[in-house]
Amino acid sequence: MRLTPAAREPEAPRAEARTFMFTDIVRSTQLVEAIGDEAWADLVRWHDQALRALFAAHGGEEVDHAGDGFFVAFETARAALECSAAIQRALLEHRRQQGFAPQVRIGLHAAPAQRHGGAYRGKGVHIAARIAALAGAGEILASQHTVESVPPTLTLSAPRIVTLKGLSEPLGVVALGWR
Repeated sequence: MRLTPAAREPEAPRAEARTFMFTDIVRSTQLVEAIGDEAWADLVRWHDQALRALFAAHGGEEVDHAGDGFFVAFETARAALECSAAIQRALLEHRRQQGFAPQVRIGLHAAPAQRHGGAYRGKGVHIAARIAALAGAGEILASQHTVESVPPTLTLSAPRIVTLKGLSEPLGVVALGWR
C-alpha cells in the first residue's frame, strides 16, 4: 500500500540549540497613526529589507515575520549578538543620514528547541520573546548565559533579575551596549 503525502507520518521534531532573536518596532501603532498607511507601508518595506540583509550577513535564519517584527534563529550566540548590534547601529546611522528610522527593541536567548520543519518550538523560544517584550526602544536585552561569548566590541550592563510573563523561574538579563 502506498501512502499519499497527506497520509505520511510528519517529520519527527529535532532538538537543536540555537540563539533566538525577536525584534519589534517600538510604538508602531502611534507611528502608523502619525504617518498614515501609505508611508507606514513604505517604512515597513524599508525596515524589512534592511533587517533581512543584516540577518543574512550574520547567518541568521528568518523563522517568522509578523507585522513589524521578526523571529530569527542563529547557530551561535556570537552571531546573534553581532547582528543585534549591527541592526541598532544601522538604524542609528540611517537616523543620522536621513532624519528618521524606527526605534527597534531586540531580545535574545540561547536555548535548545524542537524544530518542526522550518519552525522552532519550546520554552527557549518563549523566553526569547518575553525578553524582547521587556526591551526598550533601541535596546538589546539578552539572557545572562547568552552573553558568555560577548564580542569585544560590545559592553554589558550589570545583570538584573526579571520575572517573565508565564514563567515561574526568575531569569538574569543584561542590556548590550552597542554604540
